Amino acid sequence: MSIDYLSEIKPLEDQGISFESISVHLNSKTAYAMSPEECKYILQDNAAVLLDPVKVDQRSGSLIEYYQSLEAGGAKDLIAFFLGRIYGNQSVATDQYPRSIQFASVEASLPESLKEVSAKLVESAGGRPYSGVTEQDIIDAKAAWEQAEAARIDEEERKAAEESAAREEKKAEEERQRQIDEKLQANDAQFWSLYNQHVAVLKDAREVDGWQAAIQSMADGWVE
Repeated sequence: MSIDYLSEIKPLEDQGISFESISVHLNSKTAYAMSPEECKYILQDNAAVLLDPVKVDQRSGSLIEYYQSLEAGGAKDLIAFFLGRIYGNQSVATDQYPRSIQFASVEASLPESLKEVSAKLVESAGGRPYSGVTEQDIIDAKAAWEQAEAARIDEEERKAAEESAAREEKKAEEERQRQIDEKLQANDAQFWSLYNQHVAVLKDAREVDGWQAAIQSMADGWVE
């Protein structure tokens, strides 16, 4: 299963957690948090934790016996935390660091009979999707993301440059058109000014020479 660098690695890396520890976490994490209802059913069904029907606060079973045999601290505290969450109707975030590693460490220390129960608990939380991931896999996932991110940025910059060039070309074309329109308007105004000055006065005249002279005066007075 491929590793999503942004969701699975970067948040932990940003906290200063080493790739080695992230590798242990990914190998240990479940697909989602453990549900209290499913866990209680599994523990009861496998006689790991049995509730006294009369004394509701009393529990027995193979996990309780194992718990009572442990010295204070370490695994005992983690089992107490796990049971406290489950029987307090709260999920256990075995899909998150550091609960993932804590649960796996306790699981590794369990006797074989209880490991079967813990395997069912893990299965109820979707199993371990990243089981077998190595530190090198994490390094490769980061490198692949960085490469893809660099390509994405390059593509965005290329598109931005193309869009900027297109905007500049559009502005230049608009300026060229404005100058053409301005020239046409100036030519139109100049034509009618010369016409009114030299030709309009001859509208009732019939002499060809006068018309030719007027038209020549217009031509001579035309300024490009």
